[in-house]
Amino acid sequence: MTAEQTTANATANTPDTTAVPGQRARTPRVRGRLVVTFLAALTGCGALLALAMGSSEIALPEIIAATAGQGDSGTVFIVQQLRLPRVLAALAVGAALGASGLLLQGLLRNPMASPDVIGVTSGASLATVVAIGAAVPPLGLPVAAACGAGIATTLLQVINSRTSAAGSRLVLIGIGLHAAASAGVALTMARLPIGRLGAAEVWLAGSLHARNWVHVTAATIGLAVALPAAFWLLRRLAVLELGDDLAIGAGVPVRRTRAGLLAFSAVLAGIAVAVAGPIAFVALGAPHIARRIVGPTRAATLTAAVLIGAFLVLAADVIGQRLFAPTALAAGVVTAALGAPYLLWLLHRMGRR
Repeated sequence: MTAEQTTANATANTPDTTAVPGQRARTPRVRGRLVVTFLAALTGCGALLALAMGSSEIALPEIIAATAGQGDSGTVFIVQQLRLPRVLAALAVGAALGASGLLLQGLLRNPMASPDVIGVTSGASLATVVAIGAAVPPLGLPVAAACGAGIATTLLQVINSRTSAAGSRLVLIGIGLHAAASAGVALTMARLPIGRLGAAEVWLAGSLHARNWVHVTAATIGLAVALPAAFWLLRRLAVLELGDDLAIGAGVPVRRTRAGLLAFSAVLAGIAVAVAGPIAFVALGAPHIARRIVGPTRAATLTAAVLIGAFLVLAADVIGQRLFAPTALAAGVVTAALGAPYLLWLLHRMGRR
């Protein structure tokens, strides 16, 4: 039996199907397409709203004209150089976090798994704080964050390959790496010069302030490589979620699939952290919401997680800019504040089970 046949059989046996044969495969697909279409429209409307809001309000026709380089030169500068890169960076960061969280939760079969838990985010944070202390230019910080995420993932892979850890044991290894990297961040922060301490604190809060086209280009290139790989691995992930024994029987190379899922989940998380710093909750919450409204893991679920993550980061950035204006809050502060009640509710729901 192939992985495709196993996935098809598992989908056919889910309780979401109806008794009408023609609707058995059609209903989940139609629902997924409707949800994805709605989320895409919602995210697009949120992006237009973010472009319109700010210290000076801009009407929708002016936004469209300015995006094309037409209209008043001041409006064109505000839209193209200040607001549009920030909005696109927020969308890219959220999309990367949503996809990363879904891959990781499916890999570990643990609803509480996220890049924050397994140490990827902390590794990127440590590398960035060290780079700030070494007076690396601002454009070099994304490179440092990506390197930190890669080192953390490599350590996780090495320990995993030697201990054959999986599931909860892999989460425990990640928690250990997270604790070590967090201690390194605290130690480095304590030894930073006063003049660089502020920059490190702003970055660690998860801010999208002053993001430019360099950040957008880097995030776009990373997503262009990692997202197609995530969709390619999705079919194997759907089988792997049913259990290792069934996956092996279906011909899925379990160890290579686990390594690929872990690597691309870390790459996606590294992209997000490299552009905006550590933004909490999104990688944990977006996959949960996607599965609740779309269903078990498939292409529509991953697409929904990507769109939900993009919308959450964008909304958090807008709220942070407007809630206490003219004082701005970092997007990571907003997501942490809004995500804490959801996390408590999720823990309570899991405890009742």
